[in-house]
Amino acid sequence: MALNYKESKLVKDTLPSLRQHGEHISTVFYKTMLRDHPELHNYFNTVNMHTGKQPRALTSLILAFASNIVNISELTPKLERVAQKHASLNIQHEQYEIVGKYLLRAFSAVLGPAMTPEVKMAWTKAYWVMAKMLTGREAHIYRAFEDWKGWRKFMIYNKKNETVEGNIVSFILKPVDGKPLPLFMPGQYITLRITVPGMKYAQLRQYSLSDAPSHDQYRITVKRDQGSNWDYAKSQEDIRTISSAASSASDSSIGSVQPCRPGVVSNSLIDEFHEGDIIELTHPSGSFFLNTNMDTSMPLVLISAGVCVAPLLSMLNTVVEKRINRPVSWIQASRHDAPFQAHVENMAKRHPNMRTKFFKSRLSDSDVLSYTSTFDNDFLSLTSEDLYLSNSSSEYYICGPEKFMMQASEHLHRHGVRPERVQFEIFSVGSFEMRLED
Repeated sequence: MALNYKESKLVKDTLPSLRQHGEHISTVFYKTMLRDHPELHNYFNTVNMHTGKQPRALTSLILAFASNIVNISELTPKLERVAQKHASLNIQHEQYEIVGKYLLRAFSAVLGPAMTPEVKMAWTKAYWVMAKMLTGREAHIYRAFEDWKGWRKFMIYNKKNETVEGNIVSFILKPVDGKPLPLFMPGQYITLRITVPGMKYAQLRQYSLSDAPSHDQYRITVKRDQGSNWDYAKSQEDIRTISSAASSASDSSIGSVQPCRPGVVSNSLIDEFHEGDIIELTHPSGSFFLNTNMDTSMPLVLISAGVCVAPLLSMLNTVVEKRINRPVSWIQASRHDAPFQAHVENMAKRHPNMRTKFFKSRLSDSDVLSYTSTFDNDFLSLTSEDLYLSNSSSEYYICGPEKFMMQASEHLHRHGVRPERVQFEIFSVGSFEMRLED
């Protein structure tokens, strides 16, 4: 179903205009689609929808796909992350049908007479080339979990504070049906669904699994997100932009956007959910993981900040449990007390191949956006041995706020670490992903 030369050219010729009006396309497209199909609210992160991150991400994806349509391999990592995310949300073919319909309608509104029947046909074909690649991969992911289809009920078996402040809490979750759980790759996440009082639609969020794989239980670790002043102010700015785009659209019935403060799910989990309560999960997903089936003795460097320690802790616990013979360097930043520090230090005492480094950094907080210190200043105490810089085969896994990860990657690059040896966990939607792949 690949596009021929003429179709590819028709698509590419429209890209400058579509990029120029990308904000308008993304906001109006999503709002029109959700007006006609309100049930789709149950698939989206409400905060990302209200700030405009979700609409911008999808528009950026299809435009990036069209730009690379003759060399799709360049987008393989990005498409894999999207397929994993879709599988975690139980996205099906019918949702692709709906999205395609409204996306092409938005393109037509922007292009006007330039959206000739030939151009529309080419764009339709381009969209379905991408959609079929994603649905094919998602079908494979679904098959891997056999009889686990959609949402599964779990009971909160244990709830534990991981910091003195009580702002990071772990939940041990056990399946209500009592059936064995499928194993996962350390570093992957689950999608959680809860009902929050006062909110019309179900709330979905992804949380990394924070322990080694087990057939009996899963563990997630959640940080209370108060939402900084910048978060709220920025969300208001985004909302004004979205509402302005909607009001200028030809369809005046699209509606208005209501603010949604970050932290609605994390705070509800920490404050309102207790041992014995029931939540729903989909099966583990995610393209950020440590392949523990690979036989290697390459050094492993795990760099985390704040609550983003969760997926890396799953990796570390797995390496130790499976007695994988790899030198490990554990580097953890936190603004206050570091979650799981005692556990990691006790583990290091028993394993001579493991070194640890804990340090304070304001960059470990996701809401610190104006902080000007560099990663080099924060990591001044790290040595070449801490980072295994002398070994050209060392692998690096980094998880933290966007600014932390960007500065970490720049630091490693300046010290000669090739990009293909560095893996990131990308929780947010949009800009950071695109910058990494530019």
